[in-house]
Amino acid sequence: MAVELNRPIRIRIDEELDSMISAIAVRRGETKAEVIRRLLRKGVEEENAKDSIDPVAIAVRKAMADVLRPVEERLAKINAKSAIAAATVQYMTMQLYHDMGKDAMALYEEARKRAVAFVKLPHDELVGVKDE
Repeated sequence: MAVELNRPIRIRIDEELDSMISAIAVRRGETKAEVIRRLLRKGVEEENAKDSIDPVAIAVRKAMADVLRPVEERLAKINAKSAIAAATVQYMTMQLYHDMGKDAMALYEEARKRAVAFVKLPHDELVGVKDE
């Protein structure tokens, strides 16, 4: 269905913009008027979309953020405590191996390689589930 174009509009643009519009028209095989209408429509539709974000969606997002914030903060605190505990154990272990006359770095590197391999194991292998 053809759109009836019965609303003329007159605007002034600078030479640079005119050149860019002309280049687009040539590349696409369109008239300058078609290019301008298409770009203007696209810009207006995008602007309208930004302005008409559903207020209910905004309210829901805010409510969810408010509900989840304490959980996120609690998880961050737990994570920090876990990191401190892990670092403490790491230090104590390295010190113990050093005191025993062992090469603590070599033991650490081997343990780290094995730990990385363990973390990369698929869940099924971790829990011992086998496909039947």
